[in-house]
Amino acid sequence: MESLDDIKVLTRGKSVIIAGVCSGIAEYYHLRKNSIRLAFLLTSLLFAIPVFAYIALWLVLPKYPTTDAMARDLRRKKRQRK
Repeated sequence: MESLDDIKVLTRGKSVIIAGVCSGIAEYYHLRKNSIRLAFLLTSLLFAIPVFAYIALWLVLPKYPTTDAMARDLRRKKRQRK
């Protein structure tokens, strides 16, 4: 049986400041969380689009998978993609 760590799914992160979107993106792409947060903050000051994108991702992305049922669902979806 494969572990949940082997499945790469974009979710909201575990370390949350507002909604966990930046930390989820950082975990998915193996980047530093604070650099993603800083980039978001700087671009948000210049443009309004990152704020709307953040809100959309907050609504669309699932929370970090912590339950066994969610882990089984992720494994099933991974097998279907193969």
